[in-house]
Amino acid sequence: MAREAILLGELIGEQARREERSTGNTASGNDPAEQQLLPPLRWLMQPDDSRFAHPAESHFSHLLSFYGIRWSYEPTTFAVRWGPKGEPLQFVTPDFYLPDHDCYLELTTMRQRLVTRKNRKFRLLRQHYPNVNVRILYLRDFERLRRTYRDGQPLSRPTLGAVVFDGKQLDHRIEELAGDYSDLWASKAPEERAVRPLLLGVGRGSQTFLEALSSHVRALGVAVDQDSILLTTPDSPENTRRVKVERTPRASVINRPVTVVQEVLSSGLSAAYVQAWLLRHGATSVDICTLLDRDVARILDVPVALRGFAAPDVTLAGFGLSRWGEFRDLPHVAEVLAQEV
Repeated sequence: MAREAILLGELIGEQARREERSTGNTASGNDPAEQQLLPPLRWLMQPDDSRFAHPAESHFSHLLSFYGIRWSYEPTTFAVRWGPKGEPLQFVTPDFYLPDHDCYLELTTMRQRLVTRKNRKFRLLRQHYPNVNVRILYLRDFERLRRTYRDGQPLSRPTLGAVVFDGKQLDHRIEELAGDYSDLWASKAPEERAVRPLLLGVGRGSQTFLEALSSHVRALGVAVDQDSILLTTPDSPENTRRVKVERTPRASVINRPVTVVQEVLSSGLSAAYVQAWLLRHGATSVDICTLLDRDVARILDVPVALRGFAAPDVTLAGFGLSRWGEFRDLPHVAEVLAQEV
């Protein structure tokens, strides 16, 4: 625990060094009494964009806040390399800490060839602090988020590319998922199985998958209800609103086991929000089922009970995916080729 004990002192020193760099001053010495103390914790969590080192960090903080995810900015500095006498020589300060998920996030928009040094430092962090959960989001991850929450920018002439999953593959896999759901339901405690379960689709894009899954589950003799929930989405990177449930389930979720059904699970932000919302509103348990799992895009580690396919890291359409209405009713999933205006 000796290494952990130095973190607060080093954080104070790191904050002072940032103040000096911003004002052009040079440190007059190493006396901790001369170093500026950290601001109150509430400062770390206020929506003040001026403190961020890069606009991408500001945009990312707004996205976290939109989904009600509590965060603090650079609250902890970790020593990762020590001298022969045990003195700390090198430090890492992850950008964000999410207290409700006990994880750190580092957002880097540098080109891939420039991040080798940063990767090395974070490998040391994981080596010396194996219980610390930390994830690096690279430029490609940030660009993916921008495509998902694109500030209303239109797309010109979207065209379909290759078929990724054809209709037969989808139907076969959904039938298998129904069997997995039946097994999952059978493993529930008797008191949970005394209540009719609910399959809850998230968003308009989940409806095709929800209908197919519900049909296969009922064919196996499991009586389920189905319903849907609709959330608002951020309309710009600088969005200051908060997510709201635009359409609540018509069916009651109180004292019911609920399985959240999504067509694509990517960042995990909306899934985590829906899961927490359902538990607050009385669901006894909440499982997550996704047809397409883009785990390379994951920001939050949400537990996934049932997954259909590993989704490639490309833009997809078809089988209910609702981003482009003209492709929504395709019986298969295909790649979309499009360019920003």
